[in-house]
Amino acid sequence: MKESAFWSLVNKNLNSMHVQRVETGGTGRGIPDFNACCDGIEFWVELKVVNSGKKIGLRPEQVGWLVKRSMYGGRCFVLVRTPDADIFLYKGSDAREIADEGLRLKPILILSKPYDWEALKTTLLSS
Repeated sequence: MKESAFWSLVNKNLNSMHVQRVETGGTGRGIPDFNACCDGIEFWVELKVVNSGKKIGLRPEQVGWLVKRSMYGGRCFVLVRTPDADIFLYKGSDAREIADEGLRLKPILILSKPYDWEALKTTLLSS
């Protein structure tokens, strides 16, 4: 699966909140793929697709952005589609560990097909 298809799946199923894809191009390197807001709670999500192996390809500037924003109280997450089509959710504050350990790092939420989108929403808003 490509990241664009993963984005379409996530966007379609998080329809009970305001979700905005962030296209930064050459400016704002490291900014996550989308920002969302629901019930007055705002958060950022970096999307990753792992098609084989265990490595989650977070770039250094993404790690830096996620860790720094988290240090200042921002809600940040990394949402990963695994080779088995599971979806793993990690806290952005764990970005260094995510980059180092990949899928071996225990996520805060695992979704298997059929995906429980309500559980994802609840975790995004409560973590």
